[in-house]
Amino acid sequence: MDISFKTTEGAFNYRAAAIIVHDGKLLVLQDEGIPHDYLPGGRVHLGEPAEAALARELREELDIGLPPHRLAFMAESFFTLMGTRYHEMCLYYLTEAPPELLRRGESFTRVEGCEVHHFRWVKFEELRGMSFFPVFLKERIFSLPDSPEFISLDSD
Repeated sequence: MDISFKTTEGAFNYRAAAIIVHDGKLLVLQDEGIPHDYLPGGRVHLGEPAEAALARELREELDIGLPPHRLAFMAESFFTLMGTRYHEMCLYYLTEAPPELLRRGESFTRVEGCEVHHFRWVKFEELRGMSFFPVFLKERIFSLPDSPEFISLDSD
């Protein structure tokens, strides 16, 4: 069971996401019907450690075993998506890009159940002009921390 719930005031999500970088580029994805790019990952299940959740989500989304390397950011975000107000806690892990992922090219598509994920490698500089979340990473990608940092932001 995902640690995610809706109320009359909005929704709460607990997520884990991967910051996968290679050669000055970040792996991002966009799903059909979602108006922005974001990082691979997903919701944590009740009783599941966040690192295990991220490894599971990356297997589901990318069909590849890709363990998280180290925690970079803990972020509390408040945003509205498709008319719903969200309160989200997300752990962002740096993750190595293995050769089998790089061989898929600059962009590729994966189908997970009924979801179609469009992945692409984006140059760090290009993030600034994109509709991309988390917004803070548009700048912080240039200077990733040596130890975990907490970030709180309201994107509305």
